[in-house]
Amino acid sequence: MKSFYISLLAFALITQGSCKKFLETEPSDFLAPETYYNTEKELMYALTGVYDVLGSPDLYGDNVFYHFDITDEGVYGHAGVTAGVQVYNFSSSDPIVAATWKTLYNGIGRANLLLENIGRPVMDEDKRKVIKGETLFLRGYYYFLLAQMWGDVPLILQTTRSPDDTQRPRAPLSQVYSQVLADLTEAETLVPSIKAVGFGGRANKSAVRGILARVCLYMAGYPLNDRSKYTDARNWAKKVMDDAEAAHTLNNSYNQVFINLAADKYDIRESLFEVEFWGNRSDAYTESGRLGSRNGIRCTNVDTGYSLGRINATPRFYHRYEALDERRDWNIAPYIYGGTDNAEREYWPESNTWQRSCGKYRRMYEVLLPKSTSFTPINYPILRYSDVLLMFAEADNELSATPSPEAVNAVNLVRRRAFGKNIHGENLSVITVTDGGNGYSSTNLPVIMITGGGGSGATARATVSGGRVTAVTITDRGAFYTSAPTITITGGGGTGATAVAQITTPGDADVPPGDHSSQNNFRAFLHDERSRELCFEGLRKGDLIRWQEFIAEMRAAGTEISQIAASAYKFESRAGLNVSEKNYLFPIPTNEMSLNRALVQNPGW
Repeated sequence: MKSFYISLLAFALITQGSCKKFLETEPSDFLAPETYYNTEKELMYALTGVYDVLGSPDLYGDNVFYHFDITDEGVYGHAGVTAGVQVYNFSSSDPIVAATWKTLYNGIGRANLLLENIGRPVMDEDKRKVIKGETLFLRGYYYFLLAQMWGDVPLILQTTRSPDDTQRPRAPLSQVYSQVLADLTEAETLVPSIKAVGFGGRANKSAVRGILARVCLYMAGYPLNDRSKYTDARNWAKKVMDDAEAAHTLNNSYNQVFINLAADKYDIRESLFEVEFWGNRSDAYTESGRLGSRNGIRCTNVDTGYSLGRINATPRFYHRYEALDERRDWNIAPYIYGGTDNAEREYWPESNTWQRSCGKYRRMYEVLLPKSTSFTPINYPILRYSDVLLMFAEADNELSATPSPEAVNAVNLVRRRAFGKNIHGENLSVITVTDGGNGYSSTNLPVIMITGGGGSGATARATVSGGRVTAVTITDRGAFYTSAPTITITGGGGTGATAVAQITTPGDADVPPGDHSSQNNFRAFLHDERSRELCFEGLRKGDLIRWQEFIAEMRAAGTEISQIAASAYKFESRAGLNVSEKNYLFPIPTNEMSLNRALVQNPGW
């Protein structure tokens, strides 16, 4: 059961986000301040309403990862979808874009109303400060999302009280970001430490500092290009890294980070801020999302974990990983579920890199039963410690003539975890067929036996073509090998096949020397490393835009798919080939422009 406000119903103070609804003189869906905010409990209910926006289907409940996170990492795997946000073919009247705009301003309106009435109850002042800090953090974060998606936006810091105040022009982006910094910086002084909170679903000092680092990196990049903010980004990330009380560190297992999100377990050393979901809408709780059911491993078996498997990784992203990087086959599932019970793993051929599902959010680890086909209790990771380490390294590199040992070490911590060094030491790196033999069956495959070498647990499967063993694919690399184990191939109706194994070596996970030999080399490496580590977490598009690499990377991914994918899957190139300069920003929703005539549309829309 989730820790945060499980006993409280999500309290919607304002349920409509358009200007018209905000400005009704006697709205039916609005609780007047004079009749509310009179007790500490009522403030907490109101704060729950501000948090509740995070889990909306228009944000992290669905849109952020299902519609908006289409980049060079993943594409929308449905041939019938030729128009929509997912394929970068939509208009300013798109309902999904409009709903997200509306929901973000809904959250800002709730926050404004709470802040205006926060002084009313007689209550403990320290608790009041915490509520204020959380509210400021959420308002600042909602404006940060608006700035990323739309650029200049109306800056509304008070509840609208007069029909004469309906026309709100777009504030310059620099002014919006200044307000974001003001809200977050004040919040940092008011919220408790993550250790005091005890879980990642509520604003805390580590979360605020980490988001401040992210905001400053965005300000340092395109379009503001305020390079002075690299210093601030570095400093905020360093505060998280140096916090002795929080003692942040990476979970030894990359996979476990996401198993925890599915299994309702908190790890405040790694997960600094996450959107909490619970229930599956077949029980009393309705605060569930669709993470994993939309973008998980394709599966029709409900008990295993039903998923449409609608987001497929791109070949360009797949090849961004080294073979020994264990994040690859977790983030990009090497199999789907099929068989007679739709629960057996069916592995993709090595050459097929365009049909592989996003595998990051795996429903088989959910502990709430029965499982739903549509809704999941998997928490959404907004900020993880590995992101803080990579942000620190990026900012530090931009401030240095050559990469510093401290920056390189921060990245090495991420990579050593990615290669599993802390949990299994050295293990199998590759198995090479030295003789394919003859007479082997492609339906009754031979068995691969792995023995010796001082370790254990390694497994592999054979590929047979034309009666010969053509490849041996490692399915589990095992643990703690000190020398190469012996490979024996038996069964399958054939004879004569042989293979040899190699194991990993100490230091092979670290940043290669050539990739930190100069500022430019390290910058390029970091851009790829952020993708490898943080894929499918809603960050890639924003990163590419602030680096001004969005169009080039999207076009490259789309072109590659069109060239190598099977003909039935060339449609996956649509997003990459459809993008243009206008897609740096979303259009201002048409209905908002009709209500607020002071708004000016974004270029190209």
